[in-house]
Formats: sequence, C-alpha cells, structure tokens
Amino acid sequence: MDRLPEPIEVTEENGETRTLRTIGDKWSYLQRYKFGSNTQPFYVCIDPQGNALSGSFSYKEDVPAFLDFLDGGLTKFRQ
Repeated sequence: MDRLPEPIEVTEENGETRTLRTIGDKWSYLQRYKFGSNTQPFYVCIDPQGNALSGSFSYKEDVPAFLDFLDGGLTKFRQ
C-alpha cells in the first residue's frame, strides 16, 4: 500500500482517535465518514464539489440495476 506523506489523525464517530497511514486508510475513512458505509466496491455519483447526486450503490451482480444507478446520477448532474 502507498503510504501518505505524513500520517493524519482523525476522530471516528465513536470518539476513538485513529491514525491514517496509507492512501487506502484515507479513502476508507472518507467513505465511512461521508457516506456511512465501508463496503467494496462502493459507488456514489458526485458533482464537481463532492456533493452526492443520488444514493449509493454497493456491489451486486445486477447490471441493469447498476446502469439505472448511473443513469440516475447523470440525470441529476444535468439538472
């Protein structure tokens, strides 16, 4: 795993302090903090400012459902 240039200390929702040392740690924390989930893969359509355009989508072998998710995000983005 790629290490961060410097460790980052964060406080989890349960009040515990955690040190993020790798890029994977950083993105895992962001996903938990911002979207309340820690599944892989995990998809969220966001705008250029980082705001969610629709709900999230976790892995499942349902191509039509995934395409519907992507189309919904694209529709919201174009509004």
